[in-house]
Amino acid sequence: MADFDDISGWREELEAFEKTEEGQTFFAENKRYGGRKMPYENVVQMVDLILTDEELHEALKKGIWWTAYAEEHDLEPHQEEFWELNPVEAHDTLIALERWYLMKANVPFDADKIIVATWLAIRLEEGKLTTLRTAEARDFIKEHYVQFVALPGEEV
Repeated sequence: MADFDDISGWREELEAFEKTEEGQTFFAENKRYGGRKMPYENVVQMVDLILTDEELHEALKKGIWWTAYAEEHDLEPHQEEFWELNPVEAHDTLIALERWYLMKANVPFDADKIIVATWLAIRLEEGKLTTLRTAEARDFIKEHYVQFVALPGEEV
């Protein structure tokens, strides 16, 4: 598994990789893993990155704020206020992180499944979960996200 202790420069690394033929092929061919779940340890690792890196954590909090605000004010995409207040850069940051993690982890799983790490980071930030490293958390994942995550002992 790749080293994720220091992720400084992750955006630049992703941008450079995406410009190469290898990078373009990697992301184009990633669809071949359709249906494979994201391994639990990768989910935990990505959630840890989101919650411990200041930029990523801020992006997550902006997304949480936006979701609550949009629901509270019943905003729809056709309304001007929806786009004036929507923290698009925060969403883009987390999407870019997903792409970078996919590239860096080099673990074959369906790219569509990686969003579960952001969803779980939101649950942790909101206090709906306290950790992902308990039997209760794994039961929660099994109940709500079984189609996305391969728990220990399961096939991806």
